[in-house]
Amino acid sequence: MKYVIILFILSFSQLFSISSEKVEAKIIMSMLNSITSHTNLLIYTDSKKIKKTLLKDEITFVNDCNSADIAILESDEIVTKCKDTTIITLKYDLLKIYLNSVGSFFWQKGRPNIVFIESRLRDKNITIDSDFHDFVEENIW
Repeated sequence: MKYVIILFILSFSQLFSISSEKVEAKIIMSMLNSITSHTNLLIYTDSKKIKKTLLKDEITFVNDCNSADIAILESDEIVTKCKDTTIITLKYDLLKIYLNSVGSFFWQKGRPNIVFIESRLRDKNITIDSDFHDFVEENIW
């Protein structure tokens, strides 16, 4: 009986993991499409999960963040390398580190969160879709 319960729990957790990855991919793709009008985006990311889940027919992954249209970053290891690239972070705290980041997508208490920083969008002359206006904030918390 223990094995049946453990197997059920593991199966359920795998199912949730797959669906959360799909949700994350859809949200990030919507964010990317909202901030740029390029048809085939050049994306740099340091996240293996993002490389695995994003729709590869709409974007091309590059190995250098300076040749990318947008960088999607989850670590602070390459702060000096991506000075001129527009960045979306995968952790809210990275908005404070990457001064050229315009927004963030992160999970908090099991829920997806989207944040765009108004002044940074303005500095980069980025106008986002009206669908995302509710997620624009004046300051970083």
